[in-house]
Amino acid sequence: MATARLTRSETDHKIGGVCGGIAAYFGIDPTLVRVGFVIAAVMGWGILAYIILWIALPAGPPSTPAIRVAEERYARGEISAEELARIKADLEHQA
Repeated sequence: MATARLTRSETDHKIGGVCGGIAAYFGIDPTLVRVGFVIAAVMGWGILAYIILWIALPAGPPSTPAIRVAEERYARGEISAEELARIKADLEHQA
């Protein structure tokens, strides 16, 4: 059984991929994580936390463009979670 690892996102990033990686790990919208870091930055510790995570988290594997498109379609509600999982499985078996 494969275990998920917390990594920086190589595809969903604005600065360093920290928020995209955290969002992918917990299965939530990256925008929510980014808003959380902005709020934390206003409180005074968010920037430091982001920099530490940027240094500490390893870079994640880059996803294929087809997986990225499928994830975007899932985020927009165009496909179900089952369809997304099937697409990922199909593409991973081809590689």
